[in-house]
Amino acid sequence: MNGLEQDKLIFVTGGCRSGKSEFAEQLALASPDPVYYLATGVVTDEEMQERVRQHRERRPPHWQTLEEPLHLPQVAAQLKGRRGLLLVDNLSGWLTNLMYHENLHPWQWDRDKEQEALSHVQSFLQVLGEIDLHCIIVGDEVGWGLVPPTPEGRAFRDLNGKANQLVAARAGAVYLVVSGIPVKIK
Repeated sequence: MNGLEQDKLIFVTGGCRSGKSEFAEQLALASPDPVYYLATGVVTDEEMQERVRQHRERRPPHWQTLEEPLHLPQVAAQLKGRRGLLLVDNLSGWLTNLMYHENLHPWQWDRDKEQEALSHVQSFLQVLGEIDLHCIIVGDEVGWGLVPPTPEGRAFRDLNGKANQLVAARAGAVYLVVSGIPVKIK
């Protein structure tokens, strides 16, 4: 396959607690195919542990959960030859993990580091184009609020916005979820 076919990728985006994960899960539930749930979250405190628990409880037991905070292209490549649907929750969590764990040092952010992080996103999209799975990627819209007061926050906001644009450009459908209501924007 030469690149990701647009009908193979759905991007679901929205603000925090907007209902985007639940909507993406409902889309996945409608699929008759096997579902692989790729969780990118890292448990760092009790609040995050509770969020992960809630996500796990919502998932049907027949979904296969893959937990990977950093190496999404490699995990997707391991699914080559399988059929089904890959649900990635979420892009923004993965970007955060990349910033802090791939020696990209957000407190010393520059254009080269941003390009390196975006190359990971492009690599992931490339692998998705080489496998037979359909994919739903969940992402966050973080650029609608105030300008972050720290260089790290601004670097993440910019990286997240550019990564969202890369995914949305490749997606056949893009949904914006606002207050629990999904709106198809592409």
